Amino acid sequence: MSRSLASRTPHPMQEAVVEASPNNGAGSSANVRLFRALADVFQKAQSTYAGHRRHISVLKRIQAKAIEQGYEEVFNYWFNKLVVLVLPLRRAEPAGDRIVRLVGGFIASSEQDVEQARATDETTFAEQEEQLSRFIDQFVRHILRGIESKDKNVRYRVTQLLAVIMDNLGEISEDLYNLITWSLEKRVHDKEPSVRVQTIFCLTKFQDEDGDSIDPDSATASLVTAIQHDPSPEVRRASMLNLVLNNQTQEYIFERARDVNPVNRRLVFSRILRSMGKKVFADVEIESLNRLLSWGLDDRDESVRNACVRLVAFDWLNIMDGDVIQLLSYLQVSKTSSSDKVVNAILESRPDIISKIQLPSDIWDDVSTESAFLIKSLYLFCIKHKLDDVIDKNFPEATSLSQTLQKYLDKRYSQEGLSAKNEQNLEFVILQLFSAASEYDYSDEMGRRAMLNLIRNSLARFKLPEPLIQAGLKVLRALSINERDFITMSVEIITDLRDEDIERQEQADEEREIDLGDDEERPDAIESFNSAVENLAKGVEEPQQENIEKFAIEKEAGSETLMICLVLSRYMLELINTPLPENILIYSLIDTLIRPAVRNTQPEIRQLGLRNLGLCCILDVELAAESMFILGMCVSKGDPSLKNIALQVIVDVFSVHGSKVVDGEGKVDSISLHKIFYKVLKNHELPECQAIAAEGLCKLFLGDVFVDDDLFETLVLSCFSPANAKNEALVQAFAFCLPVYCFSHRNHQKRMARVASDVFLRLTMLWDDLQKGECDDMAPEAMLRPGAILQQLIHWTDPSKLVNQSKESDDTENYQLDFLLNVLKIYNRFERKDVKKMLLTNINKITLTSEDDLHKLEEIREILQDIDDNDNIDVSSHKSIKKIVEHVEQIITEAKSEKVEEDSSNQSEDEYSAILSTTGENNAHTPPPPRQESFGDPHEFDSPMDMSRDMIDNTPSRKPSREVGSQDMAKSRNSTVPRTRKRSRENTSSQRRERIHGSDNVNRTVSFILPSDDNSVTDEGNSSTYDS
Repeated sequence: MSRSLASRTPHPMQEAVVEASPNNGAGSSANVRLFRALADVFQKAQSTYAGHRRHISVLKRIQAKAIEQGYEEVFNYWFNKLVVLVLPLRRAEPAGDRIVRLVGGFIASSEQDVEQARATDETTFAEQEEQLSRFIDQFVRHILRGIESKDKNVRYRVTQLLAVIMDNLGEISEDLYNLITWSLEKRVHDKEPSVRVQTIFCLTKFQDEDGDSIDPDSATASLVTAIQHDPSPEVRRASMLNLVLNNQTQEYIFERARDVNPVNRRLVFSRILRSMGKKVFADVEIESLNRLLSWGLDDRDESVRNACVRLVAFDWLNIMDGDVIQLLSYLQVSKTSSSDKVVNAILESRPDIISKIQLPSDIWDDVSTESAFLIKSLYLFCIKHKLDDVIDKNFPEATSLSQTLQKYLDKRYSQEGLSAKNEQNLEFVILQLFSAASEYDYSDEMGRRAMLNLIRNSLARFKLPEPLIQAGLKVLRALSINERDFITMSVEIITDLRDEDIERQEQADEEREIDLGDDEERPDAIESFNSAVENLAKGVEEPQQENIEKFAIEKEAGSETLMICLVLSRYMLELINTPLPENILIYSLIDTLIRPAVRNTQPEIRQLGLRNLGLCCILDVELAAESMFILGMCVSKGDPSLKNIALQVIVDVFSVHGSKVVDGEGKVDSISLHKIFYKVLKNHELPECQAIAAEGLCKLFLGDVFVDDDLFETLVLSCFSPANAKNEALVQAFAFCLPVYCFSHRNHQKRMARVASDVFLRLTMLWDDLQKGECDDMAPEAMLRPGAILQQLIHWTDPSKLVNQSKESDDTENYQLDFLLNVLKIYNRFERKDVKKMLLTNINKITLTSEDDLHKLEEIREILQDIDDNDNIDVSSHKSIKKIVEHVEQIITEAKSEKVEEDSSNQSEDEYSAILSTTGENNAHTPPPPRQESFGDPHEFDSPMDMSRDMIDNTPSRKPSREVGSQDMAKSRNSTVPRTRKRSRENTSSQRRERIHGSDNVNRTVSFILPSDDNSVTDEGNSSTYDS
């Protein structure tokens, strides 16, 4: 309520007095005394929390005495009336909070008295319980009358009181429970976030903590809905912190680790997971825990990352008594991807742990998965931070490490009968040791040779899985003298693998031939012999074509060996940077391995071949240009997996080489590639391909590699298309990339402004079709409303959002003005009246200043006036047009006046220059007067303006008053500065600060005390009513 309550004083209610006692005089006196006693308590309690315990005791004595004398209803009546006075107080005023706290403390103390009476006297317990129940019932029913008030402060105070009461009560009646829950159902969706927060606090007490499922009509279901869909972060936070944690609600709470609000994300780690203690490893699945740790340690907000680090490095590690191995065993390092970040976080934030970690010599004889992971993480951390003393104390020489690796390799690939779990654990141990070996010090030549022989033999002999091949090649790269040496050894390994497989095939063929017997006994050999004899008899010497083909076919490696070779070549190519012309061996690898793999019919081999080809294209622009046709065909004709790889390769090639790979002699046309991206973006059946294409296009547009407006328009249309609403990867890519693109450069914002009007028109037409039900495959609610789309486009074209913009560039051109002009030009193409109304009521959000183009501003004014005169628009649209037209006219007037002032200033300077030139000519024909020595000549001028001021001052006919006025006018004109957006924003901010500092910051209080001369209590002016 806007009116002040500081002067309001409660007045008596004569009717209540009459009903209170048969003796009107005695009843009135008791009524006044009771009111004054309660009012005195409330008056004092609103000032501070310090005396609340004493005030609660006084209230209890007043209530007990009133009940004893038969004034229970009077006590309840005045208690309600005094509390009602607090309801209109704003949320920021502490007096209201203190009274609410007083009421809560009073009810809590009464509840404690009832519980104490339960253990001592059953009769007293029954009486006190009945009295408290009556008081709570009438008080709650009374304040519930204001729960739907039009005043947001009343609704807030009512829900706040309910939350405090429910927090301090043990039991309530079934009828009162139904009434409260029914009343709170609407408040969960109140338009004020503060009311919704207090409603959540109240509903918290009605949850079923042991429920096996979530009842749709229960309080838990309301909290789940709020935690997922409420737009206010405070409401989501209240729901998250108060929702009961069990198997049914766990996933909803952990979802807040991806909340848009950093405070909510932080509380998942600092409150939710921390409060679970050691139970978190038993109650939370390891996949969910791994996901939460990855999100927390990689969060973009530093406070969230710090909260997750404190959880792991301090809370969890202290629970384990500082045992890192035990913590890693709970995290199951062999199955999770976040363990690296966890150990690094521990080592970074707990330097004391590094000094306590000791690796005894016998640990290398029996390395577990946890200890292997700790060995790798500790070694890499020490290398990064140059902790040589820790390395020398805990890690062996390269020779001993190679022997340890050899032992575990033999155990994995030489022993038979190992279980799948043991194989997995051994491979994990080898991977960790390989990762440490890739950063090892190989200054000892013996250790280097031992490790080199081990790596070459393991890559050539054993059929290692992909992670081990990748890690092994990294070790080989560290052992190589240079990149050429690394390529030579890698190609030798690949060639040896292929040759050995071909030899095995030939040997198998020879053994098969021996098993079949001599050629005479074979039917095909006899037939071949007979045909050769006939050809000789006829004089035909040409061999048969089928024999030529059989002779031309060469042996190829088997599929399994070919896969291993392609994996080796892939990870080798990822580790080199030398251009292909300097690596002849890679050219031979392309001809003999990679290109045949691309033409292979097996999908896995073809995908690996295409990925290898893409890595080669990054190293050579000519090969990239030659391969663009193959890559385009893979996107057009390939299966989804092949499309994904081809799209990634195309984006990487353009990112490295730019547009040099297209539009040339013998090269692919860029328009053809654009069409490929069109088709991919419109193909809703392949969401992963859409996400890859969209993210890649955003990168290429951001780097100005692609500059086509039509392709960019297709990209923006895909962002708002309802068909892509469920493609979360695509939505996330657009949510990050498009704002970054628009705010990174003026040219980018200019491109967005060029396409924005057509984008808006197309999307509006699509939305209209959805509302009419003409699109059967898409739901109407899947698409944003045109108002939200228009606001997003206005935001993206806002020039004030540009980063690293200079003052000069900010004042030159406003592309948001172009967007507004383009939209108004196509205004008549919008068919729906609600869309037109939305457009006209939202254009006021566009920034217009006097630095904008006057011709465009005048054109906008003319179009708006034409719409106002000729189109049938409603009152709100008319007011919006009138407002913006007045604003545009004001801007045009200001701009013209500034231009006139600038022209007049330039003209006066030209006149002064002409006077100077004339004076100079006259002085040239007149002999100069004899020079007089002085400290300063008063007639020497530094500029034409100085001379003009001197002429004005020395004019005899000018009056003093006119002189002062002229000087003031000249001074004000010379001090005129053109307005800029920055100056306007500064003026607005200063005015806002003045308004803030000039406002009344005194907290409001409520007067509960009657004037001293009042001897009676009347009914007038005290009945506080609710605005319903």
